[in-house]
Amino acid sequence: MRRMTQQDVYVVLSCLGPDRPGLVAEVTEYLTKHGGNVEDSRMAILGAEFGILLLASGPPETVGAIEKDLGELQKSTGLTVLARRTKAPEEHRRAPTIPCAVTAEALDHEGIVRAVTRALAHAGVNIVSLEATAYAAPVTGSQLFRMEARIDVPQSVGVSKLRKAMDVVAEEQNLEIEVRSLIKS
Repeated sequence: MRRMTQQDVYVVLSCLGPDRPGLVAEVTEYLTKHGGNVEDSRMAILGAEFGILLLASGPPETVGAIEKDLGELQKSTGLTVLARRTKAPEEHRRAPTIPCAVTAEALDHEGIVRAVTRALAHAGVNIVSLEATAYAAPVTGSQLFRMEARIDVPQSVGVSKLRKAMDVVAEEQNLEIEVRSLIKS
C-alpha cells in the first residue's frame, strides 16, 4: 500500500457502461498502472448497466496522467468515464454532526425518495450514502419499497427533532421511517 503524503491530490472517477465481468479489475489496473491509489468507492449494477464511483489519490503528476489518459480507459472498457478533482475527505468536514441511519419502508409508490430527501435537506441533513430498491413481497408479491441512508445530522438539529420531521413525512407518504443514531452509547 502506498503511503499518502500532504502533496497528494484527489480525483473522483465516475464510470458507467454495460455490465460484464472484469470491469472493476480493468479500472483498478488502469489506476495502478498510472500510480494511483483507490481511497473509497461505490459500485452497483442498475438495470443492465454497471456504475463505479471512486475516489483515487496520488501525487499531482499521477492524477494528471490518470485524467489525461481517460480516453484509453474508455476505449479499453467501453465505459463512459468522467473525472473531477476534489478535496481530501478530511478537508470536506462541516460543522459537528451526529452520524445516523434512516430507513423507510412502504408499499411502492411514486415520490418516496423525493419526500424523504426533501425533508432531510430542509433540516440541513447531509446524505452520506443512500440505497433504494423496489422488490416483491415474499408471500403476496405486492411491490414494496425500501430506502436506507447514512446521514450526518447537524448537532444544532439533533436526532429527536429530525425524528419529528420524519414522522410528518411518514404520515403524508404512508411510510414506516426509522431514524437511529450510529453513536454507540
